[in-house]
Amino acid sequence: MTGPGPGSEPRTGERSREPRSGARPSEPRPDGRRRARVTEARAPERADVPWSTANAGLIRWATWIALAVIAIRLIAPRPDGWRRWGDAAAALNDAEQARTAALLYYQAAQRQWPPPGRAGVVPPGMLAFLPGDVSFARARYRLAWEYAADTVTGARVIGISVTGDDPKLAEAMAQRAPEGMPFIVSGRRFVVLIASASGR
Repeated sequence: MTGPGPGSEPRTGERSREPRSGARPSEPRPDGRRRARVTEARAPERADVPWSTANAGLIRWATWIALAVIAIRLIAPRPDGWRRWGDAAAALNDAEQARTAALLYYQAAQRQWPPPGRAGVVPPGMLAFLPGDVSFARARYRLAWEYAADTVTGARVIGISVTGDDPKLAEAMAQRAPEGMPFIVSGRRFVVLIASASGR
């Protein structure tokens, strides 16, 4: 039985040994192992990325937070500043109430002012005109009835003075004083004026 000759074509039904169109024998099929090998190949590339580049977003947020904290510390007053502002508001309220009490005393005493007093002590006769929540002796400041005359010119200043333990309390009171309140600041002393008279 003679087989096909050298120039004969393969029989019908024989598998061709030529690769199919589009197939690449040298590449593995896209299965699970192929994906794992790709992942392992890219890992060294991510490891080569600088830390600052990989965490740029985190660094940006940390920088903004640090700047915000610094700004708050620069703008917001310190705890002693908060207490000073609170004492200034309370002292202004006490001084205004004491000023009103002195005016009521003046009207009731037939145009006579209370006699001079000491710091932290209510002048005699004025206590009856003071509200119950007003005190001349607070923990960090004291009120005094001012009724003194200059020994040279005879000028007299009448008012309520406030002297605090904080050397900057008078300055804070001047900044927080309501519009229309007459006052003077002399060193650590803040004086709410009631009246003044020139001397000789």
